[in-house]
Amino acid sequence: MVPTNGDERPNPNEKVLHVWSKPIEEGDQVPGLQGPDKNPDGTPRNPKSAFSEAVALIKREDFTNVANTPCARQGFLTGIGAGAGLGGLKFVIQGNAAKSANWAVGFFILGSIASYEYCQYQRRAEKIQMKRHIEVVTQNRKEQARKLAEERRDQQRMEEEQKARNRAWYKFW
Repeated sequence: MVPTNGDERPNPNEKVLHVWSKPIEEGDQVPGLQGPDKNPDGTPRNPKSAFSEAVALIKREDFTNVANTPCARQGFLTGIGAGAGLGGLKFVIQGNAAKSANWAVGFFILGSIASYEYCQYQRRAEKIQMKRHIEVVTQNRKEQARKLAEERRDQQRMEEEQKARNRAWYKFW
C-alpha cells in the first residue's frame, strides 16, 4: 500500500518498489538494520534466502505477458534469427549438430539480450528527446504569450494616448 502523504514512510515488509524511490534520509534509517549482511530484524542474512525470495516474486503472469513487454518481441525475433543463422552456419562449417545447437542457443540468448537492450536504449533516448521537444514548445508558447501581452499593453497605451489627444484642452465649466 502506498503512503498517502510524503512524510509517511512505508512498511519495510512491503514489496512495492516505487515506494522506495525517495532516498532514505539520515533520520529515516530502518530500526534494527545493522549492516548489509543483516536483515531488518537483526538476524544474519542468508544469500540463499535472498535468491529464494527473488524467485518467489516471479509469477506465472510474468511469463504469459512477455509479449506485452516493450521491446521483448523484437528481442526474441532478433535472437531467433541470430541463433538460427549462426547455428546453421556453424553446422555447415563443422558438421557437428550438438555443437551447432549449443552455439545456436548461445547466439539466441546473446542476440535477444543485445536487441532488447538496444531497443530500451532507443526508447530512453526517444523519451529524452520528447521531453526536450515539449520543453521547447512550452518555452515558445510562453514567449509568444509574453509578446502578445506586451503588444496588448502597447496597443492599450496607444489608445489611451489617442484619447488624451482627442480630448478638448478647454472646459466650459
